Amino acid sequence: MLPNFYTILACGLIPFLVAFIWYHPKVFGGDNWQKIVGLTDEQTAIKVSPFKLFLSILLNVLIAFGLYLVCVHQSGILGILAGDFEAVSSGTAKAFMDEYGTNELGFAHGMFHGLKSGTIAFVLPVLGYVVIFERKSAKYFWVNIGFWAISLMLMGGVIGEWGWQQI
Repeated sequence: MLPNFYTILACGLIPFLVAFIWYHPKVFGGDNWQKIVGLTDEQTAIKVSPFKLFLSILLNVLIAFGLYLVCVHQSGILGILAGDFEAVSSGTAKAFMDEYGTNELGFAHGMFHGLKSGTIAFVLPVLGYVVIFERKSAKYFWVNIGFWAISLMLMGGVIGEWGWQQI
């Protein structure tokens, strides 16, 4: 299976949509979020540059591609065959893909991997280090882990459902 690059690119926007809601003043935003992360009014008044927005989207797309590799197990078949597309369309590899090629693909399965592999295996330990060594609060940890859990679960769900294409 190959990634559907349009879906992967679209998934790069999901964290922005989640952040719009998650950090809204009526949820964790406004003064609460500002205090939790330790930002001053002057710092929050500064507009984010277009370069930093582009960089954020690029990082989100890298996350989405990593989730593709975790959510779509069938992508490993092409890797095992060293990228030989002809081998996937014949012999044992073709028989395997004919029988199992669409197993474990779907929104719920992708969400599971977004939570398990994305959040628990990567974000939680990295964010844990930040909290410990940068002396951030438990509130900081829970607000950010919640944001990434929701973002990664939605990204994984979209990738599991639409982020792949048959060879």
